[in-house]
Amino acid sequence: MASFIYPVVVAWTWGYGWLSNLFDAQIIDFAGSGIVHLTGGVAGLAGTVVLGPRKGRFENPDQFDAHSLPLVVLGTFILWFGWYGFNCGSTLGMSEGAGLLAAQVAMNTTISAATGGMGVFFLRYVLTHTYDVGGLCNGILAGLVSITAPCGNVEASSALFIGLVGGFVYQSCSMLLQTLKIDDPVDAVPVHGACGIWGVLAAFFFDWGDDFKHFHGWSGFDCTADPDTGSCDDYATVNVLAAHIVMILAIILWSGTLSGVTFFALKMTCKLRIDEQTEAMGLDAAKHSPPRAYTMTTKVDHM
Repeated sequence: MASFIYPVVVAWTWGYGWLSNLFDAQIIDFAGSGIVHLTGGVAGLAGTVVLGPRKGRFENPDQFDAHSLPLVVLGTFILWFGWYGFNCGSTLGMSEGAGLLAAQVAMNTTISAATGGMGVFFLRYVLTHTYDVGGLCNGILAGLVSITAPCGNVEASSALFIGLVGGFVYQSCSMLLQTLKIDDPVDAVPVHGACGIWGVLAAFFFDWGDDFKHFHGWSGFDCTADPDTGSCDDYATVNVLAAHIVMILAIILWSGTLSGVTFFALKMTCKLRIDEQTEAMGLDAAKHSPPRAYTMTTKVDHM
């Protein structure tokens, strides 16, 4: 993934390859909803399908609760903090114009993450009548992935809507995987795969250009200028949308096929799945010392 699958996707897109200017229309993926997250999400889907579900996952679902919700929350906030690095940092500079754009990107990132988290939190309360902290955390990540592509070319109000829809996209895909009995322990496919697709599409639909007459795209607060006239370059809307759809399909086919072949080869050589004894015991107990994150003490009452 790190040495071949992902670098090829980057070369096709950010590296000014065949996808970067397809149909004479630039693709808009500012920090990687499709290039980064969809590539990984599709690979995760290929891996979990080839691997198969954990034993008893769908027969006894209550035995597979999260190990530690405080650690889940901590990890979520570490991710959220780090997101400002590659979203805002994708301006690649802090000059006056780039600094203003980085501030806009930070605001969009914050709003989308918050609305994604709250959207899933309240949606799960409606569905289950419980306060699902794990759902809140994955909703935050869904909002972050959704805004990663359009963070540099949408308004703050659009970021709110993008994050909210991203939460619903995540929840819908998560429920679909459970219906299909595809075991994704941390919902990586709904968060990174489904919301990655939504983010790429949102970068087209919510671009702050003049009513689809032209796109700002990579130009920040300015319209994309015609190199000959210097005026705003009017893109054919259908061409921009088509380029984004082709990029999504190309990433799915490339990453999904190569990842699937790799995982299948590992499975055929018995290098993919742990043995039954280790799976029954649990990897923490079998491989870690101490065998659990929290040691338990027994209180003995002396008479």
